[in-house]
Amino acid sequence: MAARNSQEPGKPAPESADADELLGGTAPIDESREALLERIKALEAENAKLGAAKDIAEEESARLSAQAQSALLTSGVIERYAGKAEDGETDLWWYRIDLAPCGGEHLKINGTPYLHGHTYKFDTDTLRSIKEMVARTWTHENDINGHAFNPYRQAQNKVLGGGPVPAWARQ
Repeated sequence: MAARNSQEPGKPAPESADADELLGGTAPIDESREALLERIKALEAENAKLGAAKDIAEEESARLSAQAQSALLTSGVIERYAGKAEDGETDLWWYRIDLAPCGGEHLKINGTPYLHGHTYKFDTDTLRSIKEMVARTWTHENDINGHAFNPYRQAQNKVLGGGPVPAWARQ
């Protein structure tokens, strides 16, 4: 197929057209061997710098991707140390309340409501109580949604207590 004319796209280029004439009409500049070697060294140095930047960007991208995946799969609720209380002995902790969907909208301790999704500062003992309550809401959520249900469980006929088994329990 004949080359196309750049001025008129539908018209083929004349047969006498040379590649240099089509590209700009100038002949290539003769460079010395030393100038070419220096240019190659400069390009290799630039390539190495860009390769290092690419590696850093790929590592950062992988780290952010793993962090995003982790955030999707876990709740990410942890306690953070907030320092000592005014008495200088009691440790204080920041903790975000993350209740299960069945857990209501708040926890209440001594009449004080702690709302779901909010972050509060607790002492160590209160933090233990709050974390236990939050864990129980998640356990309850798993129980009522059937995650802990075993359909192959054998039926049990147990009577709690000591002594002889009453007759009605043997039926």
